[in-house]
Amino acid sequence: MDRHEDERMAFDFSLRIMPNAYASFQTMSGMANMRQKTHVALDGNDDLCLLVHRGGHPIQMRLHDRRHGRDEVTVGPGGPAHLRGNEERYSAWSLESHSQVICVSRAQITAAVGNLDHALDNGVPQSAALDLLCGYARTLASDIGPLGGEALLQARKTLTDLFILAIGPGRDAMEATKDSARAAKLARIKEDIGNNLAHPDLSLDWIAGRHGLSPRAVRDLFYASSANFTDHVLAARLERAHQRLCDPRLAHHSITAIAYQSGFGDLSWFNQAFRRRYRMTPSEVRRFGPAAPSA
Repeated sequence: MDRHEDERMAFDFSLRIMPNAYASFQTMSGMANMRQKTHVALDGNDDLCLLVHRGGHPIQMRLHDRRHGRDEVTVGPGGPAHLRGNEERYSAWSLESHSQVICVSRAQITAAVGNLDHALDNGVPQSAALDLLCGYARTLASDIGPLGGEALLQARKTLTDLFILAIGPGRDAMEATKDSARAAKLARIKEDIGNNLAHPDLSLDWIAGRHGLSPRAVRDLFYASSANFTDHVLAARLERAHQRLCDPRLAHHSITAIAYQSGFGDLSWFNQAFRRRYRMTPSEVRRFGPAAPSA
């Protein structure tokens, strides 16, 4: 990365790295990046990366060694996402721009994509599938804690399948990617629930409306993962309360306040549900602090 001309240089970045895949979200300005022949020859990287504009000013790119299409590419508001491979390129973020980069192994998607050359030459148009991919990638790149073992492999599979859906799957791959699409929808819904645990309108109907789904569709997404909406919301609220009770920075908050902050409107119900889950009262958990057992 280099400074772009005389613009103010700024960079904010979040990243999730997985085997043969990664997802990042960044805000950049006053920066430029050049990938030259020597880089291409040395690293042997043949990943496919999708650059998606998420706000702010457009991103300017100059490309080389492409068989078709224009050498000059602008990735901006409302336009297609840019799919790039292992070519030489120069990218410039002169003024502040928000973007996502999602990369997967070319070998893992080539056979599954309907027309990869068309996407490389023309970009990936805005669509519900691209929006689903970006939402899932943003969740992965955010601070959701470490992923390991089976969870990490499943996250990579879901990201790769959504990548295929966004580009345009071949007929044989369409059915194989449906489970990942459902998993990504459920992940976005769970993230939305987590961000709105104390919202007075939080309900199955409210969440369904926010995601353009019917209440039955949301219920079915939870059932397919051996869960249900009501139990998930309760568990998330209890976990939020437990975390807050163990946080010494919130020692000045009363237990009643923490219950309300976590989405409980009935203190008696909160105490009952909390003790059933953690086998301790909220007061006991607060007394033990971080040493208190979690479910």
